Parts: sequence; structure tokens; C-alpha cells
Amino acid sequence: MPIPFAIQQLRLCSALHDCGSIGVANGFKQSNAKICYVYDDQILGHSDWSENTTQNANKCFTALNPNRNTLILLPLDGLILTGKSIIVGGISDCALLTDKELCLVEFKTNVGSLKYLTIIQRSEEAIQQLLHTYFEVINPRCKTKGVNISDILDVEFYIVFDKDLDITSTAAERQALMIDFLEKYKMELLFHNQKSFL
Repeated sequence: MPIPFAIQQLRLCSALHDCGSIGVANGFKQSNAKICYVYDDQILGHSDWSENTTQNANKCFTALNPNRNTLILLPLDGLILTGKSIIVGGISDCALLTDKELCLVEFKTNVGSLKYLTIIQRSEEAIQQLLHTYFEVINPRCKTKGVNISDILDVEFYIVFDKDLDITSTAAERQALMIDFLEKYKMELLFHNQKSFL
């Protein structure tokens, strides 16, 4: 029997309450809009979202929510997960949560170089941040509260580059990274700027 979404939220709040100064309960946002544009806000110092198209839509992660489910934004890096011992290893920028899915997102939209090594290095850096956030921070703490996330939610990982940056030259290498990730962790890693939450 599925665990009610409100209980999942409470357990996640409880599991991560001591990971930063603000905590999950005071840091998350929720919406049931059909589209939310998630971005890394340099002024705020953490991820945020808007229900309207922003001027920098090319640097956004678009959360499509056609069924108007309750969609939660967890601005992890710089707000919810800030403890010194927590952030060692790198923290993904944010997570998006519904009653069926958990999606961790790492923005690399500040990359302006088309150099092959730069794209690959930043991709590998993002993967390490995503892995550390999920496997070393979120999942172990949820397990202490009796929740094995992958048993109740579909978990996916996203790396977001600027849409205007032509990184097609690294397509084969990024595909190899995604396949390797799936084989090792049995979860999907995607280089996409949007996701449909159904």
C-alpha cells in the first residue's frame, strides 16, 4: 500500500532537519501549476522557481505538470543542505518531489565553454554531486526513519546545461555516462532541461 504523500513529506523533513540552518520544513516550496521553471538563482544563492517564463528560460529546468499534481521544490544546495560535514563531496542544486517521483537536478548552466574536456569534466563533477546528495545524504537519513526512497518513488537524476550551448560534440560520451550510471545504480541519469511529472 503506497505511503501517503503527506507522510513522505514529514519523514523527509524529519530525516533532513539537522542538515542545514533552515531545514526542509522552512525551505521547500510547492505548486500545482502546469509548468514551473526551475533555475539556479545566483542572487538568492540557491535554486528557485517561477510559474512564468523567465528571461533566462534557456538556463531553466522545466517541470511539466499536466495533471496538476502537488509538486515540491527542495532547494538543497545553499539552503536546506548547508552543514559543513554534509556538503563535503558536493550537493546537487535541488530536488523535485511528487507522490510518485523524486528528481535530483544539478545545474551546469554557468558553463560557457564548448571545449570538449570542459563539458565532460563538468558532467563528471555533476554526477559526483548527484551521487553524494542521494547516496550519502538523503537516502541514508531517510532509511533511519524507516523509508527506503527507491521502494516508494521513482528516482531520476538530471544534469542541466544552457540550452543555447551547443554540446553535441560530447553526445557519445554523455550517452556512455548515462549507460554506465544506469548499469551501476539502476537509476536514470539524464542530460535534459525538462521532465514531465505524471
